[in-house]
Amino acid sequence: MKLTRLPSLMILAALAAPAAGCIIDATHDHPPSPAGTLTVAYTIDGATDPFVCSDFWVTDAELVIYAWSGDFVTEQYAPCDDFEISAALLPGSYTADLTLVDAVDRARSVTKPLHDLEVFSDTELVVDVDFPAGSML
Repeated sequence: MKLTRLPSLMILAALAAPAAGCIIDATHDHPPSPAGTLTVAYTIDGATDPFVCSDFWVTDAELVIYAWSGDFVTEQYAPCDDFEISAALLPGSYTADLTLVDAVDRARSVTKPLHDLEVFSDTELVVDVDFPAGSML
């Protein structure tokens, strides 16, 4: 390359550099909708006594949430003796499965399916679920 062309190439590169940092992302025209919250309050045989968790060897509640289409969204865990579990979700329609599990994630209850869950922005949807003694494994 001739030395006389080098300054021309450097000027061209300097002019092109600012344009390289300008990226237009048309997929984010609107800010995302504020999340809502799904809270599942559960009881074991009608009780929220922490000792009932240990009676059935339950350490955690496992909440698996799916989009209305059936696609996996998230999986949340909470200590059994909290007797509620929550997840922040974008507005939309969901289904979920709630299972009480032991320390190695083995089911200690039947799985309770939750259908027709409608989550709205800045609101909390609370669903109550009971695990009767007969539903414990």
